[in-house]
Amino acid sequence: MTAWDDLLGTALVGTGRRPFDLAASGIRGAGNVTAGTPEAAVLAAAALAAGYRRAGWTPPTWRGTRAGPAAPDDRPECTPAAAQLLELLLTRAIRLEAGTEPLTTDWLTAARDAGRRPPHRLLPELLRFGTTTATARGLVREVIGPRGAWLAGHNPAWSWAATVPPGEVAERFATGTRAERVALLTDLRATEPARARDLVGETWAAEPAATRAAFLDTLRTGLSGDDEPLLERALDDRAATVRAAATALLDHLPGSARARRMAARAQALHQRGGAFDLPGEPDEAARRDGVTGHREPGLGRAASRLIQILAATPLSTWDTRWIAAADHDVLLGWTKAALRQRDQDWLTALARHQPTPELIAALTPEVAAEILGGRQKLDARFGALLAAAPGPWPAAFSTEIVGRLRTGKADAVLRLAARAMAEHLHPAALAAVENWLLSLGTDRNPAARTLRGIAHALTIRATILQEFT
Repeated sequence: MTAWDDLLGTALVGTGRRPFDLAASGIRGAGNVTAGTPEAAVLAAAALAAGYRRAGWTPPTWRGTRAGPAAPDDRPECTPAAAQLLELLLTRAIRLEAGTEPLTTDWLTAARDAGRRPPHRLLPELLRFGTTTATARGLVREVIGPRGAWLAGHNPAWSWAATVPPGEVAERFATGTRAERVALLTDLRATEPARARDLVGETWAAEPAATRAAFLDTLRTGLSGDDEPLLERALDDRAATVRAAATALLDHLPGSARARRMAARAQALHQRGGAFDLPGEPDEAARRDGVTGHREPGLGRAASRLIQILAATPLSTWDTRWIAAADHDVLLGWTKAALRQRDQDWLTALARHQPTPELIAALTPEVAAEILGGRQKLDARFGALLAAAPGPWPAAFSTEIVGRLRTGKADAVLRLAARAMAEHLHPAALAAVENWLLSLGTDRNPAARTLRGIAHALTIRATILQEFT
């Protein structure tokens, strides 16, 4: 029994039943402590022992293999000012209402595009940032370089950034947990999509349904027509979750055999322009291709089946000129297809006809700015569209939108789109934001705090661009 165990036992049963001798407790330094009562002796011993327990932890013995040095990184280091700014962003010493993640991403993007690297001392902070911000991991991996990947290999929490040696891929895939295998496949799809697909195919029959579905989801990275045979095989899977995962991926392949089958079904229902007949009950082949009993909100089963068919049909089958006269369910099917197929012509045409946040978000920044620039009414609907607009926004649009919101007294739009403005406004709009802020004349105005945060973000973004130019 250790001294701590003896002390704990005394505290539990009481000094009346279990006497405690402070000097003989075996706790270092206990003989130099004076306690007036047995209870005080127990508390004094606990204070001493707790300090030793906290400071006296012995780290485990490293039993791994000795890794070689990191590969050289020939990229020049960023400027000291850029490094200082990155450190402030990563440690959140800079306080922004929208958080520091967007500006950290801007910094990483600028560094990548300029071919510069961060100082090595900041690699641990960057790896922590990537660990907590999954959407930025790909960018972090590009910027940290070979030394960052080497460092990540020494910490399991940073395994997402570590480089797996080619000779170890098969072994890790065979012995890892499901989460580790999914992460491995996702990383491999970015560089060797065929190798990742082969690994999935080799063990497909032996995997449980949940694992098969998770493996299929990794094909989203680098998805191409080469993946179609495996996806067609998955359409016959016994598990509904696997079949659903396969159809979701095939929706993004307008050149696939399934897309042609869906096009034949849609053309059989087509009357003229944007008018279609409603389909009947699906046959076995249609159910295999993913036509299900799912109902869209507010619509019947037949209309929902039409939407499913149109959403999986190549948009090259139709003409964008039919959008204006199309029914609601047809437009919904075409919208789903445009979002899945990332067809910019159809996305633009649909957004011009009836913009939604989802459509605006899928456009290029230039096209989104052009569509929003033509809308006159500065209401809550406009605020939602502006908040969804992708960035970075063009300089002219950035300055124009600040001026329109100011003269239109559109405080509601400002509140809705404040985060997007802080993230996407071009630094050229900084003067317009500052002038608006000065015109308010008081911090009591609710818009003042919002504008101050936007101005702060624009100042930092301008500094980032300057340091990497």
